[in-house]
Amino acid sequence: MNKKISNLQQNKIIGLKKYTHMERAELLRTVIVPMLRKELGKNLIAIAADGSYARNEDSDYSDLELMIFVRDNSTLPRGFSKISDGMLIEGFFLTEKEYHTMIHEPNEEWYIAGSDRLLPLMNHAFIHRLKKYRAKRLAQKCDMIAHDMLSQVQESFGKLFNTIEQDNRENLFPILSDALMCVLKQLAYINRRPYKSLNSIMTEAKTFKQRPRGFDEFLNLVTKGEYHNLAVLKKCAQQLFLGIEDFFMEKYSSKIYDDDLSSIGEKTRTKKRR
Repeated sequence: MNKKISNLQQNKIIGLKKYTHMERAELLRTVIVPMLRKELGKNLIAIAADGSYARNEDSDYSDLELMIFVRDNSTLPRGFSKISDGMLIEGFFLTEKEYHTMIHEPNEEWYIAGSDRLLPLMNHAFIHRLKKYRAKRLAQKCDMIAHDMLSQVQESFGKLFNTIEQDNRENLFPILSDALMCVLKQLAYINRRPYKSLNSIMTEAKTFKQRPRGFDEFLNLVTKGEYHNLAVLKKCAQQLFLGIEDFFMEKYSSKIYDDDLSSIGEKTRTKKRR
């Protein structure tokens, strides 16, 4: 009897394959767009690609991301995620108002979603009109989120300092990554500029005009992989945390933390991370 040869034995991956930009374009033109037109009918308003494909920066293993605008999405799922012949294809069903709220208005995901660039695939006029939207009071909204994120930064650096004090090297990397990511997110709001892509987030952060004291040194330590020296890591982390506090003290005077325990029953703007 012939034994079935596993993918591992063949050294063959089936869920992740190389594709060119032109191959993705052909799939959109001949399969995906016609299918969405047929399935959604008159409920469909427009279709656009975003992400690396829309920027013409997609590489071999890039996914394909779609924004699908509908009149009513109450009976539709939030979106879909399919792996078709080794290519990840994701789509979101949303209304025009939801798109502006999710992408253009500062929120917890704006640090990366705010730079969304749509490539029209259907109804070009609608997509071009979407691009003209400008959030009101963008600076104030970004400043508020950046300030509110101090609690997240404090939490992540507290975990980092605990990990260092306990000499917990086995779990250092994810804790360190979380602390760095918190600061990177906060920097986007401080500078009122979202990142273009996660693939370039640290490179882009270096170009921000407003960077707290100690950020460059901390980032270099991480990117060069020199964080295994815990004494040096602790010193760099302390300098960065002090730099963040100094930045907000200069902006908001000396009181930057909400320490009023009598108001803990009131509604707050942010939720504690799990």
